[in-house]
Amino acid sequence: MIRTTITCDRDDCLALYLPDVDAGADVLERAARALGWQRLTATSHACPGCVRGAGPVLERGECPRCCGATFDRNDGAVCHYCGHINPHPADDFDLD
Repeated sequence: MIRTTITCDRDDCLALYLPDVDAGADVLERAARALGWQRLTATSHACPGCVRGAGPVLERGECPRCCGATFDRNDGAVCHYCGHINPHPADDFDLD
């Protein structure tokens, strides 16, 4: 399946937004904006990490907002770039 994505247009940034469902461009744009993505021009975007000054994303990982690398804390997986905290699943006992 081919799915529409949004990429960050800052130099050397590997960030991208991969939606959970295939949606139209207007729905995708609204969803990305709600997650911290910013439209720069009609065809370019900046990821949440670059918007907050912590980018560019240099290493991809599991962040649902920018696909940046994450590290584990007790409260969840934290993105190195955009700072998003993805809570650990209820059955994850590794961090107790």
